[in-house]
Amino acid sequence: MTQETADQQQYETNDEMIMQNVAANNIIKNHIIASITLGLIPIPLIDLSALSATQMNMLRSLSNHYDIPFNESETKALITSLVSGSLPVLSVVGLSSFAKLIPGVGTLAGSASLSVIAGAVTYAVGQVFTAHFEAGGTLEDFNPKQTQTFFKQKFKEGKSFVLSIRDEIKSATSEAKTTPEQT
Repeated sequence: MTQETADQQQYETNDEMIMQNVAANNIIKNHIIASITLGLIPIPLIDLSALSATQMNMLRSLSNHYDIPFNESETKALITSLVSGSLPVLSVVGLSSFAKLIPGVGTLAGSASLSVIAGAVTYAVGQVFTAHFEAGGTLEDFNPKQTQTFFKQKFKEGKSFVLSIRDEIKSATSEAKTTPEQT
């Protein structure tokens, strides 16, 4: 094999890895948007149940994307362990959901805060599992305790990411309202 051929194969491998990562990030982003929306559900606990289902669907999609066997009950336990290992995150999610029990202001505040937190948790879960899968890991060898620090870091990043998505959506919505319709 010549050096030129080896270089060409390396570029093709890098391109494949980049494309795979872009596709994984698109899967995560779609589920973040769903999580933000589900966080706005005004009924406590229903929102958390829907968020859990969204994260399961995201991991099913990521598993399929990386050709990793998916087991729903195993994965549910992994997500629960990962998120509950970060107790402050879990308590804020729960409090935001229960704030919706207070009529009016509680519903608005709970929905607004939960939508951002739900998106950030989904971002963090997606990033943690993507990194694990890209390193050659599977659901069977995933250790939630080893990823706690990385999860907390990605959760913080996720809040900023979610706020930027929210601003992007608001901007697009306001532009659509101010643009005169053409007939």
